[in-house]
Amino acid sequence: MKENFAGIITGASSGIGKALAISLAEKYNARLVLNARTDAALSETASLVNEKGGQAVVVPGDLSDGEFAVQAVKECVERFGAVDLLVNNAGLTRPGSLLLLSPSDWQMVMAVNFFAPLQAIYKALPHMIKAGGGKIVNISSVAGKIAFPGSVCYAASKFALTAMSEGMAAELAYKNIDVITVCPGWVRTEFFTKNKINDSNNPTKIARQSSWQGWLMRNVLSISSESCAAHIVRALEKGGSQEIILTAPGVLAVQLNAMFPRMMAKIAARVRV
Repeated sequence: MKENFAGIITGASSGIGKALAISLAEKYNARLVLNARTDAALSETASLVNEKGGQAVVVPGDLSDGEFAVQAVKECVERFGAVDLLVNNAGLTRPGSLLLLSPSDWQMVMAVNFFAPLQAIYKALPHMIKAGGGKIVNISSVAGKIAFPGSVCYAASKFALTAMSEGMAAELAYKNIDVITVCPGWVRTEFFTKNKINDSNNPTKIARQSSWQGWLMRNVLSISSESCAAHIVRALEKGGSQEIILTAPGVLAVQLNAMFPRMMAKIAARVRV
């Protein structure tokens, strides 16, 4: 990664996006266009980026309207003259049984988790190709490798994002464009509260408990946003297209699913929502 590079991070008001923006500002004095729905929280991230030595421009807006993804790329080119990095981090879910969801729920999730990244990539690619290279980071999920009841809608969008990333990585390699697919397991972020996930499945709340369950969540089952951001930065510095799976349970689940798919399917079928 070069000093003062220009990039875009969606979903930058909290969690992984916020932690990554701060880290890149601190290490590289990055010039960043930041997007999220919440204007006040986004401005807070921008202030922290500026304090750490970077430059930040905010483009608040809901990515279910794909124009905001396009606008973020346009703003980056107009303000900084390039798009060296695109991080598609924003995401949402509609938890619960598929029988309780409507097609409009699926459309909303796909709009934010898949089509917004797709539109941003198409807008950024000409600038990256013209510059002789670039880096795209797509934040998928372990749910983009394994689908469990209660998260089928979310998993479908992340499977699509994972597949798109893998295919683009192969196709864009000769253009010197790296595509990094990040598949985290449980990351302690505000995502679970914002999307009204049950407290029993919310790693952030569980980790705050003083019980053994809280200790296990903090130290084994989940990671912090800052830790996730550090993994992403290392992948960017290493160079090349790659897929990184985060959290020990996430790695184990993906490996078991690859080796024993029938067993994992039986386990999934026992989950009740």
